[in-house]
Amino acid sequence: MLVPSNLTGIQKAAILLISLGASVSASVLQKGFSDEEVEKLTQEISLFENIPKDIQRFVLDEFYQLTQAREYLSRGGFDYAKDILEKAMGEEKAKEILSKVSSTIQKVPFNNLRRTEAKHLFNFIKEEHPQTIALILTYLQPEQASSILASLATEIQSDVAKRVAIIDRIAPEVIKEVESVLEKKLSLIVTQQDQQTGGIKALVNILSRVDRSTEKTILEELEMDDPELTDEIRKLMFVFEDVVKLHDTAIQRVLREVDQKDLARAMRGSNEDVRVRIYKNMSKRAADMLREEIQFMGPVRLRDVEESQQRIVQLIRRLDEAGEIIIARGGEDAVLL
Repeated sequence: MLVPSNLTGIQKAAILLISLGASVSASVLQKGFSDEEVEKLTQEISLFENIPKDIQRFVLDEFYQLTQAREYLSRGGFDYAKDILEKAMGEEKAKEILSKVSSTIQKVPFNNLRRTEAKHLFNFIKEEHPQTIALILTYLQPEQASSILASLATEIQSDVAKRVAIIDRIAPEVIKEVESVLEKKLSLIVTQQDQQTGGIKALVNILSRVDRSTEKTILEELEMDDPELTDEIRKLMFVFEDVVKLHDTAIQRVLREVDQKDLARAMRGSNEDVRVRIYKNMSKRAADMLREEIQFMGPVRLRDVEESQQRIVQLIRRLDEAGEIIIARGGEDAVLL
């Protein structure tokens, strides 16, 4: 018999994933765990058959409480989190929750900068070396970073963007040195392990929020300097799940040209929001036919699903570049419909 207090961490993780459902859990496993961790979790999940509702509720409640605590800690520090949790749950419960997360929470470098307006940050760092600017951007909120990147002089935008993309691991002493120069009042404990930061996904997250003109300029400059890196960036600029961000007329335009077999395979790996939007923009007959094709498709390799989704993404980007549809982007003028 399962007892909440006897559950191990991996058992709780397995129960949480089961509770979230297959689609969400698959996405979490793909993005949040190593191959070894996925193997262990999959094995643990296979051992559970009927999970009592009270156990599920216990795990979900604990996950929610820990997530809240982490958010409070990152937003305003330990004292802020302690104050909020004590008011919401009482002193003892707050202490219990904080004790679980405090050992795993590491303050984000440049945390004070994350709470500063982008225009003030820009004035603060615009004269710094491109490498320093790139390092700071990787730790900022994407909205802040995109605003600053767009405000930089054109001649250094692509340089900073490339540095963001190729930053992988930064030694703690380097981060400390930059912090001491930029924020003398910032006291930050950095672990002895290298800090994971930057990378192509960080740059994509920033570029996806700048205006189209800035994005085009940066990518064109990067392409001349490093075509392979630019190709990797372009592949991640719009993912299949972003279909939900398109206007209905744009989705209908895409559906007129998309290969139906690609669409069926892509839908096999999509979430409910994507499926709802696509079916909504099809005739009842076409939607029924697509559902039937998906139902009788049989097992599909994940690689085939991802390739189909990528082909549809490439179609969407071609239509966007041709001006036939519009991908809403941060920093652009409003679109009149």
